[in-house]
Parts: sequence; C-alpha cells; structure tokens
Amino acid sequence: MNTVLRPVMRTAGTLLLALLPWLAAVPVHAQTERTIDGRTFTVHVVEQGQTLYAISRAHAVPVDALLQANPDAARGLAIGQEVLVPQDAVVRKEARSAPTLLRDGELQHIVARKETLFGIARKYEVDINALLQRNPEANAGLRPGMVVIIPPGMGAAQPPAVTRPAAPEGMRMHVVQPGETLYGLARRYAVAAEAIQEANNGLPEGLKAGMSVLVPIADEGPVAPFVVEEPVPDRPYTVGLLLPFAHQRNDSVLAQAPPGGPARYHEASRIAAQFYAGALMAIDSAKAAGLRAEVHVIDTGDDARAWGPAVRTVAAAGMDLCIGPFHRQAIEELARLAPATHIVCPVPQSNKVILGHANVSKVVPTRTDLLRFTARHVALRHNRDHVVLLRPDIHGEKDGQDLMERTLREAMAARPGTFGDSLIIARPGRRDLGDLPAKLHASRLNVLLAPGEDLEYVATLVTKLRALVPKYRIMLVGLESWPGMTTISPTDLDRLQFTFATGSFIAHGTPATDRFVRGFQDRFGHDVDDYALLGYDVTRYYLDALHQEGRALVHAFDTLRGEGLHMGFRMTRTGPENGFRNEAAIMVQQHEMRLVRVP
Repeated sequence: MNTVLRPVMRTAGTLLLALLPWLAAVPVHAQTERTIDGRTFTVHVVEQGQTLYAISRAHAVPVDALLQANPDAARGLAIGQEVLVPQDAVVRKEARSAPTLLRDGELQHIVARKETLFGIARKYEVDINALLQRNPEANAGLRPGMVVIIPPGMGAAQPPAVTRPAAPEGMRMHVVQPGETLYGLARRYAVAAEAIQEANNGLPEGLKAGMSVLVPIADEGPVAPFVVEEPVPDRPYTVGLLLPFAHQRNDSVLAQAPPGGPARYHEASRIAAQFYAGALMAIDSAKAAGLRAEVHVIDTGDDARAWGPAVRTVAAAGMDLCIGPFHRQAIEELARLAPATHIVCPVPQSNKVILGHANVSKVVPTRTDLLRFTARHVALRHNRDHVVLLRPDIHGEKDGQDLMERTLREAMAARPGTFGDSLIIARPGRRDLGDLPAKLHASRLNVLLAPGEDLEYVATLVTKLRALVPKYRIMLVGLESWPGMTTISPTDLDRLQFTFATGSFIAHGTPATDRFVRGFQDRFGHDVDDYALLGYDVTRYYLDALHQEGRALVHAFDTLRGEGLHMGFRMTRTGPENGFRNEAAIMVQQHEMRLVRVP
C-alpha cells in the first residue's frame, strides 16, 4: 500500500463579496431584558437578513458566548427567534463603539479618529470593495463621525451558521454569488426552480449577484446518476484522503507566533493532521488484513481556490473511494464530476450534502438523526415505563417536537403495548412546568423527553424538576448541548438521570481504546483528540467495506454495521436518488458527575 503526498497550492487573495444596492438605514426595535437563574440577558428578536455575527458585533458579545446561551443558533437563525444576549459577556471596551444593527442584517458604524476604510473592512471581516459599493461617499475619504454602512456578507472567517442570514421557518436565506443561476440554485438545495420563484415574488428581474433570496427547505432532491464500476481483480483499489492541511496558511500562522512562545497552528491544519494520523493507523490495520490499495493524500486547503484544482485532479483520477473533502461545496463539486467514486463526508454537515448525490455518504449524525435515535431508544428500552413528551410553545422548536412525536408513534405502532398504547403529552412553559406535574406517575419511572434548546425553558425545567425528585422517579432525556449551558447545575442533571444521544463517545478504560491511545502516542508523540479517533473510525469502516464488498460497497451498507472506537456506523440511503446518512448514535447518561454509556 502506497501513501502518496500530493499537495495542492493555494493562491493568494480573498473572494470578492457581491456588490449590494444602497438601502435606507432602519434601526431595529427596542429590546427587553430577562433574568434566568440570576443571570441577566438582553432579548434580541431576530429579523429577516440578520446574522448571529451581526448580532454579536452590535451587542459587543463574542459569538461563542451567544452560541453557549443559544445552542440552537448553531443551526442558523429564523425570523422571530429570540436570541438571549448575556450581559455579563459584554466586552465593555467594544461596547462603547459598537455598531447599530439595522434591518436586512446591515450594521451602522460611526467612524472614529484616525480610522481607515481598510481597518473597518478588516474589523468586520468584509471585502473593502463591498464597503465602497455600499458607501460611495467613502471614496472621497473618511472623517470622524461619518456613518459607514457595513453590508451583509460580513464575518468571512466565521462558520456558515454564524453568517447565514435569518429566514422564515421552512425557508433558508441564500446570498446569490456571481455566476449563479436559478437552475443551479434549485439543484444545490434540491427544490424546484418554480418553488424558489414563488418564494420570492416570481423573481421578475432574475437572480443578481449580492441579492438575498428565500429558498424553501425540502426533504428530497433531484436524481443524480450513480454508476458502480465492475470489480477489476488485477487492479488495486485507489483511495483518496482529501484533507484541509492548508500548508501555506499554517506556515503563516506559525510565523506570527511570538519568539519562545508555544506554537500556534492554523485550526484547519491541526484538525487535518489529527485526522490523518488516525487514518494512517486505520490504513495499517487494513493493510494487515490484506487490503490492496493505493492511498493518495491530497491537500484541499481551506477555501475554494485551493480545493477547486484538488477536486478536479481527484475526479480525473477516477478513484474508487474518497474520504473527504471536508467542505460541503467541494464535496458537491466532486460528486458531480466523479459519479462513479464513492465520497465520504467525514465531518459535521447538513443532510443536504447527500441530497441529489447518490455517491455521497455522511458519517456524523445531525440533530434530526439524534432526535430520531432518541425516540427509538426510548421506545425500545422504556416501553413499560411512564413516557411523557414535553411540547412547550416555543418558536423554532415545533419541528423537533413533531419529529420526536411522529417517531415515537411509529415505534408504538410497531410494538403494541408500548407506553400503554398511548403517548402522554405535557405542555410546560418557559417559566413554569404547566400541566407536567399532574401527568407524572407516582410509582413508575417517569421518562421525560424534552427535545428543546431554549435556555430559559431548559433552565426552568431542570430547576423545577429537581424539586420533584424526592416524590417521583424521573429520568430526563434532553439534548447534547445542555451540559454546556452555564445556567444549568451539573448536580441537578445528575439527580434527574440526565440522558442524551450523541454521535460519538470515547469510552476510556476499554481495552481497544487503551491500545489505540498507547499506539498513537508512541507513534506520533502527542495525545489523541476527537479528530484522531474520527480519522481512525471512518477510514477503518470504509476500507473494511471496500475490502469486503469491492467497488460495489454501497450496495452492502444495509448489512455492513460497524462499531468503532468512539462511534458506530449504520448507513441508510435517504432515497433512491440521494446518498447515505449514518443513523447510528450512542445514548449517554450522567451518573455520579460523569458520563457513562447506556447499554
């Protein structure tokens, strides 16, 4: 087995942001305050076009603090959604000169003394040409007190969910890029072109670069051809590892580290290195098991200028299997160019990455997958307990509640007698338990399913349920984000037997994990992290599948179950024209202030 390093050079420069028309500056409405467990929050109601990044800048609060207080915001914002802004996270120095948040996601910045247009562009991570287009008077120079409008599209270095404009429920907002067409947009999001037109008043002027359009969220996409190559016994398999090493960017970051200080690596490069190290150990195991394969390692960089040439090179090579790229656009481009190659998305991505791409599979379960898994687990393990589904009336959480209720009822239909053939629904509020206490059972275990991430609701639920523990046996089934909510006491979660589903969980102390950790440390001289384990588990599963089933491995996914060191594999096709998603998950429970795996 050969390991071939074929780096792809990045080109300098940044992506030119689309030019935006001049719009009247309209400030957002006044905001209220809310106190949760002694912590004060400003309540920001999201309006169309606003982004989490813009909200962060306007309130002078780091994005990480907003995400911690609003875990659901990591999936993007919806119009009308309430974002809790923690007042104790406000950066006072920045608050004095914080911009004003306007409608449509723009910011109003007041120019300070000695401030330059270049400095403002860098501050808001926006292209300077977009600034000049939006503020043509700035071509004559800046002066203190002058108003500069920061257009949408700021925060270029932030994750997509942080910079994605808010849209109505059932819709997503898309900022049109130069060269995009209605047909291409429809194919990308797996919806009819007519549906996009209808959501945008017919688009009488067509698509223009820089404009924001609403795109309906659909469950299925168009047909994409998928060709399975017949096995060729005399030829070894070819496998590509497409990883964002971003050598040049990492060299630049390392060069900026202070002399004598600790090395600071570019984050994408660090992740790629850990994943690659884990993958190398999986490759060795597959080689020992008899797999004949040539493994090619390709640096895809961390932007389109780098991954474009890499993807075209890989497509031309006609590989049997590709693990990576990490970026959704790169995966979609490779899927179109190489329909006979099976492509693995190894990092968290929306299920949209597999829609319309039958030759793609993604291994990290989404929140939707985890909700389904949770419901099925409860139906299987607690079919004789007292199960209650909590459905508070909270904006943005109805879809998750509907999904869990639908999955529970399907499980009940398949298993007569489950929950006494009836599902109990309770409707607590944000600040009280509502009718929940009246629906608890005095002698049976009460399994409470709470598929929500609203901070105030979760904090209230945990606090008030804790007081009922002496009277009732309670197991609270929530979401993976809850332990990260600072207003929730870990001891309260312990008393409530807090349980949740996760896509991965490291079971330290098991023989297999201990052997891997020792071998990894001996070989590479540093500690294992989640990405190293991900690299090992994903590479080992797909190489084993290739070894067992050859180039037609996807046809055996229904029977190829896998159990890695920290995740499982149960690949399921979403539809005949779509790819595969991983339905395997792990149930974890907090017990004696530590997390343990639930059998």
